[in-house]
Amino acid sequence: MIGIHQDRGKIKDRESNVLLQFSLFMLAIVLLVSGFLAIALSSFVQGHVIRMHAVFYGEGLAPSFRSAMARSEEVDFQRLRNELEAAGRLPHIKDLAIWSSSGDVLLKGSTATLGRDSKDALAIALGGAVHFVYGPGVGLSLLNRFHVDLFLYVPIKDANARVVGVIGLLESDEGLSEDLGKAARAIALYVALAGIVIYLTLFILYFRSYRKQKMTNERLRQSQDSIIFAMSSLSSLRDQETGGHLLRCSAYVNLLASRLRNEKAFRSYIDHEYIRTITSVAPLHDIGKVGIADAILRKPGKLTDEEYEAMKEHSVLGADILRAARSRLPFHSQLELAIELTRHHHERWDGKGYPDGLVGEAIPLSARLMALADVYDALRSERYYKKAMSHDEAIKLIVDGAGKQFDPNIVAVLTANQESFSAIFEDVPQD
Repeated sequence: MIGIHQDRGKIKDRESNVLLQFSLFMLAIVLLVSGFLAIALSSFVQGHVIRMHAVFYGEGLAPSFRSAMARSEEVDFQRLRNELEAAGRLPHIKDLAIWSSSGDVLLKGSTATLGRDSKDALAIALGGAVHFVYGPGVGLSLLNRFHVDLFLYVPIKDANARVVGVIGLLESDEGLSEDLGKAARAIALYVALAGIVIYLTLFILYFRSYRKQKMTNERLRQSQDSIIFAMSSLSSLRDQETGGHLLRCSAYVNLLASRLRNEKAFRSYIDHEYIRTITSVAPLHDIGKVGIADAILRKPGKLTDEEYEAMKEHSVLGADILRAARSRLPFHSQLELAIELTRHHHERWDGKGYPDGLVGEAIPLSARLMALADVYDALRSERYYKKAMSHDEAIKLIVDGAGKQFDPNIVAVLTANQESFSAIFEDVPQD
């Protein structure tokens, strides 16, 4: 059963590829979501830490600025700033500005950067919320060292929690930047580990479900094949054909279809599913013989013209049996291929076959494959009305029929793989 084993190997490879592709797709999704969450969480945590840092500044500086806010004299603010700096209460502060509760500048920063694009940030701070803006050139890389200047906008509130002004600080804190960078990398690591755990959990669940479904499908497929073979064997109970003939015909068409798939003209039509299906339904090709009289089926001599015409009806009877079964199914099934194969496997390439006298490529490909496989095995097999031919004799007769009885393309495939054909015949018992 060389052809069948090779096809099953290809199907297993294809199923493995499907599993690998789905696993890679699932991994890509998990990585993408994990990366997004890592960046979002890092940004959130960094923002929260910076706001808490700014609140700390606000609480520490508010008492010192309240009295100066009441007078709103720039000289007072400048003197207060100098005192705070001298006392070491403004570490890492590169610039400072102050606004009143109405948004007027009370102390202008020594650099222009502090007031740049501060309108929205100032409005938020005047509303009572701490706000910050990253300085120019910020990069939220999770891999590189995090360092950035921060523009902090801290509301100053009186004893009644009313905003009396806003302090703007330009801070460059190496320690804070280092802590923020470490926090970002730690979050990224934890999210990545969580993503890996989620991926492995999903993969295990999917793989178990996949294996279970695959086993169920395989058992169903084997059951279908067994039922098909049992149905096909009905005709052999009354005919001289044997179970070995049915198995060999399946292997022949499997080999022919697999090799024909390499040809450019058939590549788009023959796929793994086609090969699997035709291999499965090939034994049904003579099921119509259950409707032929025993006197004709088991006659040891040559049939009369009338008997031969009656014998020819088996292809139509078989197709009708399968068509009736197909009509009970609400979906497309492998019986479609079985019907055309059963009805037309006695058609000839030159149009002199039966039942419909189809010519050339009008004959379904499945029937053309079955015709050659059936004839080869019949020529090689001994019957009580004829002797068996050798492999070479059978091949010569089939080659002579190329373009007449058989599709020449399929005959070419047979001759190129005739050793495999012979091996199939020798491997499968005659009865």
